[in-house]
Amino acid sequence: MTDPTTIAVRPNGPYLIQGQIEIRDSEGNLLTPPVNNKAPGTVKLCACGRSLSKPFCDGSHNRP
Repeated sequence: MTDPTTIAVRPNGPYLIQGQIEIRDSEGNLLTPPVNNKAPGTVKLCACGRSLSKPFCDGSHNRP
């Protein structure tokens, strides 16, 4: 049995998604998330709107 996909909302941080997902752009193209070496199998989505690699988090929420 496959573990369920989970989404964790972090205060002042990205949405953390764990599990099997597909992320597509507005034209239906499959987007490949950056590799997360600290947490394999976890995708971080931008929640602050400042990321230069939207929809993925690039850590911009940590910058002044």
